[in-house]
Amino acid sequence: MLAVILAGGMSRRLDGVPKAGLMLDGQTLLARTVDAVAQLVDAGPWGSAAQPATADGGGAAKARIAVVGPVGQLGGWLATAESSRVVVAVQEDPPFSGPASGIAAGLSALAADGGHVLVLACDMPKAGQLAHFLARELSASGPGSGVMAVDGGRKQPLAAIYPVAGLLEALEEARAAHRLVNASVFSVVANVNMKDCAVPTGLTADIDTWADARAQGIAAAPAGAERQQLENQDEVLQAWTRKLLEAFEIGDIDVDVHAVLNVAGVAAHSIVRPAAPLTTFIAGLAAGIAAGSGQAPEAVTMKAALGMAKKLAAAEAPAPGESAPAAGEAPAGI
Repeated sequence: MLAVILAGGMSRRLDGVPKAGLMLDGQTLLARTVDAVAQLVDAGPWGSAAQPATADGGGAAKARIAVVGPVGQLGGWLATAESSRVVVAVQEDPPFSGPASGIAAGLSALAADGGHVLVLACDMPKAGQLAHFLARELSASGPGSGVMAVDGGRKQPLAAIYPVAGLLEALEEARAAHRLVNASVFSVVANVNMKDCAVPTGLTADIDTWADARAQGIAAAPAGAERQQLENQDEVLQAWTRKLLEAFEIGDIDVDVHAVLNVAGVAAHSIVRPAAPLTTFIAGLAAGIAAGSGQAPEAVTMKAALGMAKKLAAAEAPAPGESAPAAGEAPAGI
């Protein structure tokens, strides 16, 4: 058994605060997940530095757990791990190009060519119970097949054990067709031999928002270094917004950056990731046309356009039991 833990992503609905570094019961979410996974795989001892190996350095060939995310930050998030297992740290290419790219990067770093691989997102607080449910179900499955968690009727491709050979074939096919980056994981693994694994409702609950964090007993606001990171990000975004407005000679317009990012987050979550910039662009274009024709002031048209875009995007979210549409595939009803 190998394992790939996904710890990347932009955490837009957490104001940019990395999910992997959120603390629960004295551990980061990433450390909790690694400890849970280490009980199922034989990863060998830590190196002398007690730090995760990089994909191009010593230890990668022996690792059986790959953590995919910003390599420079992973060591800090793993500091609270109790396991003495070694992991290999790797970033998907290009960075933040989605979970399908992350899975491909993790398998490549592990030099995987057979057996099975447990794939988990790092932000599932009940990862330990979930992993054991999947492993037990796998033991009753036929050779060459895998298992995917089904929670409340909803399939969870980032809570699954895949047959490595079938998954590698699917990833290579997606890469050859130039549809791996920002792809729907469902679309990539559609032809992999998988069996449903019903799990107790809520076992795959993850952390997407601060409301989710509170529900799992995680502090509802960042602190310390994470707070500073959030403040720095806000400053960068505000400065970049001012620069853009001045370059287009519309510096007197007030842009609600958080409202725009909120709409982008809903579109990415409800449809596919590339829908985020497309949705905000079209909303901005509509607001500009309306304001330019004198229908209403810029602030009014912008608020109305963003509100409509958010409502439309939210309505496209898959219903329980349905999978999200593949990248490049129109949602139902369009």
